[in-house]
Amino acid sequence: MERVRIEGQRITLRPLRLDELDASIAEREAADRNAHPTKPDREQLAARFARSGLMRDGAIDLAIDLDGVRIGEIQTYVPPERELPAGAYEVGIMITESARGKGHGTEAVELFVRWLFANGATRVHMPTVESNVAMRTVLERLGFRQEGTVHDMGIEFLFYVVTPDEFAARLPS
Repeated sequence: MERVRIEGQRITLRPLRLDELDASIAEREAADRNAHPTKPDREQLAARFARSGLMRDGAIDLAIDLDGVRIGEIQTYVPPERELPAGAYEVGIMITESARGKGHGTEAVELFVRWLFANGATRVHMPTVESNVAMRTVLERLGFRQEGTVHDMGIEFLFYVVTPDEFAARLPS
């Protein structure tokens, strides 16, 4: 199976490596000791990221590079206790502090959502916490609409959903 690699004008989405994930987790923990209420299982993470960037079991884990420098991550992930309909993907994004507010997150999400729909996705779900104004702005700018909330790891997330028709309708012709 081919690894996912998506090229934009300045943004590239490429398979995420385990060392990049480790650095990301350490950075978030340094900024907020509550960022990861439960420590991820190292063996499970290693297995997941060994197949990083592969369209397998609905899980794709990609680094976001801006002009060759990693500025974040974009991932599909569905917690085991939650089921999504066939063809639906849950997408999460993290942008480094230095890259926020410059439109790179919007571009990365748009590239990835476009790729998902071109490869058979029927819906894309994007959860975010209420306090994450930057992420909500990206989602709303991309035409996502809030459809309630979802609970995960003891946190309430706002839930946004978009379909291929809605996505195509807001793209320039």
